[in-house]
Amino acid sequence: MEKFSLPTSTGVAAIGLKTGLIIPNDDIAAITAEAAKPFVEDKDIICVTEAVVARSQNRYLSCSELAEDVQRKLNLKPGSTLAVISPIASRNRFALILKALAMATRGGKVIVQLSIPFDEVGNQVMDEEFATTRLRLKKVLKSFREARENTPQLNVLIREIIAALKLQEIGYNILSIRKITGTGIADLTVRTPEGKLAVAEVTFANLEKAAKKAIGIKKDVDGAQQALAITVDLGHHKITMVDAETFEEPKTYIFGPQLDSYNDPDVVYTNELENITFSHPITGMDYRDLYMKMIESGKAEGEVIFTNNPLKVYDLGYINGVCIASVHEREKQKELFESFGAMVPVISLQDIGPGPWGVIGSNVSDFEKGVLKLLPGDADHTAEGIKNKIREVSGKDIEVLIFGDGAYKDPDTGIYEMADPYPAIGVSSGLKSAALRTGTKLKLQVDTLHNQGYSREDIEDMLKNKQDKITVESLGTTPRSVTSIVATLADLVAGSADAGTPIVLVRGFQYSKRN
Repeated sequence: MEKFSLPTSTGVAAIGLKTGLIIPNDDIAAITAEAAKPFVEDKDIICVTEAVVARSQNRYLSCSELAEDVQRKLNLKPGSTLAVISPIASRNRFALILKALAMATRGGKVIVQLSIPFDEVGNQVMDEEFATTRLRLKKVLKSFREARENTPQLNVLIREIIAALKLQEIGYNILSIRKITGTGIADLTVRTPEGKLAVAEVTFANLEKAAKKAIGIKKDVDGAQQALAITVDLGHHKITMVDAETFEEPKTYIFGPQLDSYNDPDVVYTNELENITFSHPITGMDYRDLYMKMIESGKAEGEVIFTNNPLKVYDLGYINGVCIASVHEREKQKELFESFGAMVPVISLQDIGPGPWGVIGSNVSDFEKGVLKLLPGDADHTAEGIKNKIREVSGKDIEVLIFGDGAYKDPDTGIYEMADPYPAIGVSSGLKSAALRTGTKLKLQVDTLHNQGYSREDIEDMLKNKQDKITVESLGTTPRSVTSIVATLADLVAGSADAGTPIVLVRGFQYSKRN
């Protein structure tokens, strides 16, 4: 087989290497060495995806096994209530974990707190415009209700905010509230569920009068396609809405059950979302619905709240245990609950399941049977073993890195695709001492020197001889972890679909060692 060689003008290069099928109990060191042997050269970095390493180590865990571990570590009795804090929105990464957490309560209750509008890795949990508008409306409503005792006239503003909140719940987008935002000429300017621009007049009792006014305003608003008349009955907790022009079939909506929820400006509760779903723009998944189904499949009662204040779970009654389900913020959130004076056990996903990572970074192995694949165990030792095996079969001195999710954010989807704790799950000895990658910005050097009048030849000579003609402060690059860079490169090359290249050979990557 031909060697993998590059011309001298080439910089860093990475290629994916195919292997045969890797199954539990395979010798991952021997398989990697065999795949790399025809191509490897001194100073290469051989990267192996954590997925095949973990599979070769038989790193699997069932929901039943995980549930038993959670019961023991949180000392949960039958019928317990468990709070689950800030999980990522992912069927692959969290759905089965949630089922196991529900099973651990043995017929109890699971309260899931979801961050909004996005989870910690960028998955959309709730429509951003909806979340921002709703929390802002609720904050203003609370301040008006608190001040109303001294200023009864605030009821006029309160009725319009309540109308806006209820309209949101039935699919309308709130564009402006004239008396509050100072924009528009109608009490409310909205976008209907069908996408029409509509103006609405809001009153306490006289629907016909509001309808006539709304029709007149519609004529003065460019692009307005519909006029609405709305009455708000603060005493009986209901609003009535009708098309102002047809005045046919007025509809009445009750808001009494939501009043307490309206008064909490930090949380969006499920009873505010009875007619709304939030489908992820890429996957089409409604994670509230998915997670409720997973809790039910674990034979527990479920409740989902949307808030960026995790401590709000305490407002929902007594809790027997707390599971911090975030990945990158787990230590901060655990500290938050412990510093708040939690009287119940607080654990993270790293604390449940086998070490060193628990179920952080786990994936679905078999959804129907409820089996998770975990991250590799003792990944540094495994990387060193692969390094030694490659040296044995090829005589080449290389380094090995076991990689997980890359540390990059997709600008099109907004997703920061890193549900693993680090991009590099394990490394061989030579990479452990790698210094942060720093340097000077060549593009800035060239631009600056050229603008100073130096010729191409002068600039090339200065760069070659490292003559410092501009300040170092203006040239520094952002320090980055070498292992994170290489792992991210490997993840991008290997892909996560069906490329069939679990090994990535990286050549020409220069790095220095820590002092």
